[in-house]
Amino acid sequence: MKELLLIPGPTPVQEDVLEAMSEPVISHTSPEFANILKETLSFVKELFGAKNGFPFVITGSGTLGMEMALTNIVGENESVLVVSHGYFGDRFEELAKHIGIDVDKIKPVAGEHIDLEIVRQKLKEKHYTALTLTHVDTSTGVLADVESVSKIIQEVSPETLFVVDGVCATGGVREEFDNWKIDVILTGSQKALATPPGLTLLAFSQRAIEKRKSIKPRTYYGDILKWMPVMEDGTKYFATPSVNLFFALHQSLKDIFEMGLENYFKKHEDLARRVRNAFNEVGLTLVAKRPAPTLSVFLYPEGIDDKTFRGKLKEKGVVVANTLAELYGKGFRMGHMGSVTKDELLVAVTKIVETFEELGYKVNKGKVIEAFLS
Repeated sequence: MKELLLIPGPTPVQEDVLEAMSEPVISHTSPEFANILKETLSFVKELFGAKNGFPFVITGSGTLGMEMALTNIVGENESVLVVSHGYFGDRFEELAKHIGIDVDKIKPVAGEHIDLEIVRQKLKEKHYTALTLTHVDTSTGVLADVESVSKIIQEVSPETLFVVDGVCATGGVREEFDNWKIDVILTGSQKALATPPGLTLLAFSQRAIEKRKSIKPRTYYGDILKWMPVMEDGTKYFATPSVNLFFALHQSLKDIFEMGLENYFKKHEDLARRVRNAFNEVGLTLVAKRPAPTLSVFLYPEGIDDKTFRGKLKEKGVVVANTLAELYGKGFRMGHMGSVTKDELLVAVTKIVETFEELGYKVNKGKVIEAFLS
């Protein structure tokens, strides 16, 4: 039985993308690969809303993108403000400490959105070289108000570089690199972009690039100045890319832009609405007060054991993820992004309802299905 993978990444991958990945390997400095890279980078700029940004696609996970964001723009004896809405926002703090960057963090209760006045006050109190913000935190499902945070930076500390982690957002949520005055944005291939894991996509503003040029490099493989010549001319060499993953990403982005980016956003919003309507009828609590369209984090009703629930659900062919950090064991995380369809989610919702029933929790299955379909 083929499992329906509904964790918040990796997400299901369409057959045409898998077929593209299985094409024969070609030289990573060939004109053929250079053409694929060039078109992929063009898609990346449009995806991020970054006409004025410099795009990169690098072999590595989203965590590499986070590391590149910090190591390329923060010098010695400089500080970073981390605005965190959960486990993956916290990772910026961990990264900063690991490479010896002074870091302060502000974080609300799980599921809440940060008080924007606290952001404003922190920027008034201290100079920060960069502020990091996770657009959608995969641990809580909170959708950050990137535009409002950007406005506060521009009002209070316009010299502060703005870093946005779009790993669980890009493709499923509108991002406006230019209009929101973002300096570095990053994402991974394995979530709303519906490509196997293994690639990180980024865009840097011109002032972020200039900042890199002014500081001592903190990384070798992740140094944007090493990669820029390759991104400008794919026949040049720095390090060997995962050629076939680039094939897959190129095909997936072609599919997304053939559908139309606006339609792709609407699809995510529609699927999120259906899933939440359905589980509202079950009586589940959504963690995020400002939820993202790419995933939902639900708390269990009293008496449901996490491992038992997810184990029984997996036996039915549906895989959801456990909750993280302070929410561990209290609920499950369900992705509804990328290439997943309404019909697949209907199957998943049905199986989840059946699992709750088997565990002795009363559910009106008819009302749940009706809510999903409405």
